[in-house]
Amino acid sequence: MNGATPQKSRPNWKKIVTMALFVVLIALLAWYVWQNRADMARLLSLDAGTVALLLLFAFCGCVMNCVYHRIVLSTFRVPLSLVDWMGVVMVANTMAYVLPLRADLVFSAAYYKKVKGLAYTRSVSIAAGNIVFGVTFSLLEILVALICCGLKDGLWPLPLWLLTMGGLVCVAVFWVVALVLGEKPPAFVRKYRILRETVEGFVQLLKDRRMLLQVVGCLAANHCFHLLLYMVCFHAVGMEITIYEALLYNRMSWLSTILTIVPGNIGIKEAVMGTVTGLMGSLFQNGVMVSLLQRVTIMIIYIVCGTAFAWPVFRRMKQADAAAEANHE
Repeated sequence: MNGATPQKSRPNWKKIVTMALFVVLIALLAWYVWQNRADMARLLSLDAGTVALLLLFAFCGCVMNCVYHRIVLSTFRVPLSLVDWMGVVMVANTMAYVLPLRADLVFSAAYYKKVKGLAYTRSVSIAAGNIVFGVTFSLLEILVALICCGLKDGLWPLPLWLLTMGGLVCVAVFWVVALVLGEKPPAFVRKYRILRETVEGFVQLLKDRRMLLQVVGCLAANHCFHLLLYMVCFHAVGMEITIYEALLYNRMSWLSTILTIVPGNIGIKEAVMGTVTGLMGSLFQNGVMVSLLQRVTIMIIYIVCGTAFAWPVFRRMKQADAAAEANHE
């Protein structure tokens, strides 16, 4: 027989490793929760007032996240309905809890390409550039929080200082490359597509001063709501913290979600929070409980809102596909 021998498909090792790690982290987190079930049980007996505050601050933070994306999307000069900015963000963040490797960004870029005709690379580059800006903003907030903790409480956690200063050095190098060498990027930037697109998106953000001010204002409002959320979470587990401590925990927790290795970075975020609270002189399990409570609260908001917006979002994508097929006929 002269038929071509079918080629065996190669296993997707990245997906296999990701799912294996996800299962391991879920198992470890479940084991840890079981070992500390007496402490964790407190999270199931919160009073109605605390639950209401948690949901209120979480909802406000999620809405501000949507507004942030609305501001960024305004650079494309395309008309946007509520479904296009709030709906897509809610659905994408819901997907982030079940899909790894920033699949939420991929989904958002795919939606805007199909429905709004935005180039996929432009959407990704803008998103990546804004992540760098968010990291810079967060590292500066952490620096302020660490200084306050040192001057007011006498706490100078060396690992957190080293991590923060190392991060600031990295973003400073990125800023130099983007601002000084943006027009003629060095070879290593041109070589890696993700780095090149991140630099392009970041430079585009900085060129639009009006949008930059709006982004900073939106980030500040968003962080205020999340600070309040973390303060309520710590209060719920029996700890009273200052505003600068809440700032430190909030931003450290957010940084742990930048590189999404497993869906929702489940287990990783909790480990980071536990470690940070331990370095600040508290118990590891307090950080884990706070992280779990914050995670569940945010998940409730995104799942409820994402479910409400899912039908109109996917309907628009289906209509865009149908229109594209009709044009090709």
